[in-house]
Amino acid sequence: MKLSALQRGSSRVDGSGNRRGVLTAWTIWIMLASGVVVGCLFNIIWMSAVRNDARNCSASAALAAGQSYLSDDILRSWQQTFEYDGRVARCQNAAISIVEFYRKQNSLPPITAEHVQIQWPETEVAVKDPSNLVPTKISVGFDHDDKSSQIPLFFSGLTGVSNAKLGVCSTVILEHAPAAFQPGPGNTVPMLPFAITDQASVNPGSLKPVSSGHWTSNIESGKGRDCFSWNNETRLFENGPDGLPEVTVTIYSGATTIADDAFVPLSFCAANAGQASGRIPEWIDRGLSEADVKSLGMERVSFPSSLPTALLALPQQSTTVAALQKKIGEPCIICLCTANRADASTSFTVGTVSLKRPVAARLVQVTTTVKGNVKVTLQPCVLVTSTAITANDTPIASNRYVYSVRLCN
Repeated sequence: MKLSALQRGSSRVDGSGNRRGVLTAWTIWIMLASGVVVGCLFNIIWMSAVRNDARNCSASAALAAGQSYLSDDILRSWQQTFEYDGRVARCQNAAISIVEFYRKQNSLPPITAEHVQIQWPETEVAVKDPSNLVPTKISVGFDHDDKSSQIPLFFSGLTGVSNAKLGVCSTVILEHAPAAFQPGPGNTVPMLPFAITDQASVNPGSLKPVSSGHWTSNIESGKGRDCFSWNNETRLFENGPDGLPEVTVTIYSGATTIADDAFVPLSFCAANAGQASGRIPEWIDRGLSEADVKSLGMERVSFPSSLPTALLALPQQSTTVAALQKKIGEPCIICLCTANRADASTSFTVGTVSLKRPVAARLVQVTTTVKGNVKVTLQPCVLVTSTAITANDTPIASNRYVYSVRLCN
C-alpha cells in the first residue's frame, strides 16, 4: 500500500528533526569538553607561571632571612632571651617583606611567620646558651595545606577545581666554617692585605709562652677595651660600650715587624716587596681579586697556607693610611697568622707568614703616631660573603665571624 504525499513529507520532517537533535547534543558536549580542556590547559600555564614566581620569591625571601639573622650581636658573650627572640623576629620579618614586595607585581599569597622555618643544630657542645646558636637552615615556602598557600583557578565551574596548592619552598644553609676564599670574575674577596700575629710567642731558651695571641687575648678572651659601639642605622661608630671589645694593632713603618700587636702587611701578588708596597692601597680598596690569586700560583687562599709579606715603604704610608680611613665602618676579612722567630728580635726579613684562620672586623680608627707608626683600632663583626668555601671532607672549626648563605634547593 503506497503512502500518500502528506505522509511521506511528515516522515522526512521527523527524521531530520531527530538528526538535528543528536547533532545539537553532540555539539554541546564537544563544546563543554573543549571548554574543560582549554580551562585545564589555561590553569596549567597559569600555575606554571605562578609557581615560577613563587620559587623566585621564596628563594629571595630565604636568602634575606638568612642574612638578616646574622648580625654583630651574635658575637656578644652575654645575651638575654629577648635578643635571641629579636633575631628570629628580624629573620621572619625580612622574609615577609620580600614576599610583600613580590606580591605587588605577582599573584602570590601572603606568608606569615609560620611560613619561615628555622632549623637549629642537633648538638652544640661549645655553646650552652641557646641564644648563641646559629641556625643550620632557614626555609621559606608556600607549601602549607591551608588556603593561605593556595591560589584561585579559572573556570572552576567547568573544571570543578577552584584552588590549587603552590607547594613551593626554598631553603638556605648558613655555613660558618670557611676553609678557603675564592674570588671570581668581578667578585673579589673583602680581605685586607694585613694579618695579625696571633700565636703564643716563646722567649729564647724557654718553653713558657709569653703571649696567647693579640686577637685571641683582646677579643675572644674579653680583655680588650670596649669604648665604641657601631650604629647600624647611621653607619657610624659612637662613643660608649656595646659588648664588643676592640683591639688596636700597629703597622710599623720601614720594616716588617712581628710584634704581638703587629699588623703585618701582606702581598697579594708574587712581586717583590717594593712593588707590593705600592699596591697595598689598591688592595685595601678592592680586596683580593681573581688575578691576584692566580699571580700567587693559587686557585684560592686556603687555611692553613702561606702568603708573602710586604714592606710598607714610607712614601706609600700616607696613601695607605688614607685608604684605610676610607674603610672605616666597612666589614673586612683579616687573617690571623703565625711567623717563626729564631731570636728575641721583633723584626725579620721579608718572607712569608702562615695563615691560621680568618676573622672579620670593622675599622674604628686609623691614626699615625709621632714615631711614624700607624695605629689601627678594630672591632669584631659578622661578615657574609659568597667567596667563602666550606670544606666537606676536612673538619674545620666553626668560625664566629665569617659566614656564607647559600641556597640548597
